[in-house]
Amino acid sequence: MTYKILSTRQVGETLFTNVEYTFPTKTITVEVAHFMPDTTQDITTNIINRGVSELTKITYEAAIAALIPSILINEINNL
Repeated sequence: MTYKILSTRQVGETLFTNVEYTFPTKTITVEVAHFMPDTTQDITTNIINRGVSELTKITYEAAIAALIPSILINEINNL
């Protein structure tokens, strides 16, 4: 995973970064909120953690899509 900060904006005590993440199979852009960050390290940590979460979502999307063909539709089952 790599990331690039595309822009920032501030609303009150919250900093928002618009971040482009590049994963092996997909590139996405996400807005990451940083509530009252104290340091740039806090911001970096938030961005990395969000990237890990986004990668998990991408992985599960593929896994769920692979399950769909095995779900039997309109079949009566006993409890």
